Amino acid sequence: MTKNKRAKRQARERSNRTGERYVVARRRTTHGERYFEADCCANCLERLSDEVEGLYCSEQCSQMAETVRYWRRVARDGRIERPDVRDAVTTRIAHLLAGGYRKAARRLSTDLRRQVWERDGGRCASCGKPGAEIDHIAGDSPDLDNLQLLCADCHHAKTAERMSPANPQQRVTVDTLYATRVLPEVPALLCDDEQRWPREWSALKKARRQQLVEDLIDYGFDAEDLRGMTRAEMITALQDNLADAYDTGGWTEDDDSGYGPYSYFAHAMAKDD
Repeated sequence: MTKNKRAKRQARERSNRTGERYVVARRRTTHGERYFEADCCANCLERLSDEVEGLYCSEQCSQMAETVRYWRRVARDGRIERPDVRDAVTTRIAHLLAGGYRKAARRLSTDLRRQVWERDGGRCASCGKPGAEIDHIAGDSPDLDNLQLLCADCHHAKTAERMSPANPQQRVTVDTLYATRVLPEVPALLCDDEQRWPREWSALKKARRQQLVEDLIDYGFDAEDLRGMTRAEMITALQDNLADAYDTGGWTEDDDSGYGPYSYFAHAMAKDD
């Protein structure tokens, strides 16, 4: 069997085993089970929109990769045997199955945290033990009346009480995640690598932004004008620039200058290529 046929067979076998798309399975087998591409989500490998600043297409994808790294880490250092760590893994998985944990909505200011601690006297509102964590009583509202101080045990118990048992499809999802991304010694994705990712993600994010800046400079933008802009602002500026050029007759549909609506650049920006 030729090397190419063997690679295709391995990709098909992986696709059948994991449920991944064939193209994803082929990339992972070809790249030695470690894959990252600058303009694709580090977790799901879907194309990132131009406006996305980071390396994930959604908060859920970011949390999934974070959960995989944590799960891999505690499985390898033995902490997975501790009941509190197993509970932490279970809680993270439950949040993923529910669509992700709403971190931004539940982020509290330092002043608000201080008010909760002072009002509750540093004690758990449920059992009276020393408090450890601030809990939202119901929903995501940051109102003081919706916050309470709980000890770790009471907080974990409340979280566990609200968890719904995973349905059969969700259990398959969790089993697949464990088999394909937690269990293998060599991380399937770069974002799964509990050692490399914390060291490299920032540089990868900067490199993706720098590539966009360099592309825009090539198309006539001034580097100083781009300084401090978000990706969304840079894309908007580009679109406005192209629209102005078209409206003022800078080029026509048949123009081959590289800036027209039918040019390669416009084609690439629309993600149609």
